[in-house]
Amino acid sequence: MSTAEPDYLELWRELTTRSRAHFGSGFDRRERAQEYDAASKRRNTGKPDALFEFVKQYLRPEDTAIDIGAGTGRWTIPLAGVTERVTAVEPAGAMAEVLRKNAEAAGVAAKIAVVPATWEDAKVDEHDVVTCFHASYMSADFAAFIRKMEGHGRRSCYLGLRHFPADGIIQELSAKIYGTRHDSPNFIVGYNALYQMGVYANVLMEEFQRVWTDESLEAAFVRAKRHLALNDTTHDGLVRSTLERRLVLRDGAYQWPDSMTTALVWWQPRR
Repeated sequence: MSTAEPDYLELWRELTTRSRAHFGSGFDRRERAQEYDAASKRRNTGKPDALFEFVKQYLRPEDTAIDIGAGTGRWTIPLAGVTERVTAVEPAGAMAEVLRKNAEAAGVAAKIAVVPATWEDAKVDEHDVVTCFHASYMSADFAAFIRKMEGHGRRSCYLGLRHFPADGIIQELSAKIYGTRHDSPNFIVGYNALYQMGVYANVLMEEFQRVWTDESLEAAFVRAKRHLALNDTTHDGLVRSTLERRLVLRDGAYQWPDSMTTALVWWQPRR
């Protein structure tokens, strides 16, 4: 039996490269940014954010923070509410436009500076805290991404990564099609990549899980092909038969065993 461990940094690179080739980036379109913001507010407004509340207890009013891939401000705005200032790194102009409007509405616009660049290209000073919430997935060089976080965070780094169950349908299909159950960059790959780099991080797992449902088998089929970045019909038979075997029809909807939570990974940079 082989005892060789996977190269998680290389696996991250492979998964990111596949995702970038298939999905690209559509967030620099105004309508897409507005749709993203509306969906985020539907999911999160009025609900306690346990992950942010955890981070908040370690923040001081005099702190400064960097929020990488700030999007429309889900973390940037609450960070600005409890720290002195926040640098929001956001390369998509349409997303940054919505972020500014949200910051104005929340009364914290004066405390937020937007840097229109990717994290790789951003020119920013050191801050006390660096956060990145679901914004590292398109960066193929995970090690460089993390080292830059460490180089700009005086006290702590926080990384939010998606986490899926090991026995999900997507994981089963990914293992059969690609030889690995990871269909995209995620917490398992990222955490082990950090360990491979010598970063021994802490983890807080979000309790709430978003369970997937679809109104028809065809809708589930489209979802599965999108997640797996399948552009042709080669694996259609496998995908359909797996969905038919594993989806459960309940209350008029097809329920997946798959779900998603967020894992908050945090550590103190080595200085």
